Amino acid sequence: MAGEDLKTQVQTLQKSLAREQCYLCWMRPNAAAPPMPVSPEEMRLVHHAYLVDLERRGLLFGAGPFVDETGQRHGAGLLIIRAKSRAEAEAIAFAEPYTKAGQRRMELTPWQRNEGVVNMSLRFADGALELDGRKYKLTPA
Repeated sequence: MAGEDLKTQVQTLQKSLAREQCYLCWMRPNAAAPPMPVSPEEMRLVHHAYLVDLERRGLLFGAGPFVDETGQRHGAGLLIIRAKSRAEAEAIAFAEPYTKAGQRRMELTPWQRNEGVVNMSLRFADGALELDGRKYKLTPA
């Protein structure tokens, strides 16, 4: 009887989670990279524009380099992409400019976000946004 109650509780919990299918896209340096097709500065700008486009389309959950508190890099970086299928995630990930140019190797791991929190406060009168304790001043576009 107690086993059935626990099983029912677990099933109820699983149904209540606000699951979101994502993919962790591990970007790693490619030791055998071909020559870069454009300057490093231009590649950085193209990469950034690609990520901004993904963000604006609601596909990018997060992105960033592996950097510790001293500023030292540990590999390349990570993209967390919202996608309904692995095929969709791969199409997005392998179009990332550094990866497409052969500068990075991309490895995908499926990840389902079940828990977490984002605290946000938007004060229009002050033109202020607070996101997870960080404060930003908003200005009209």
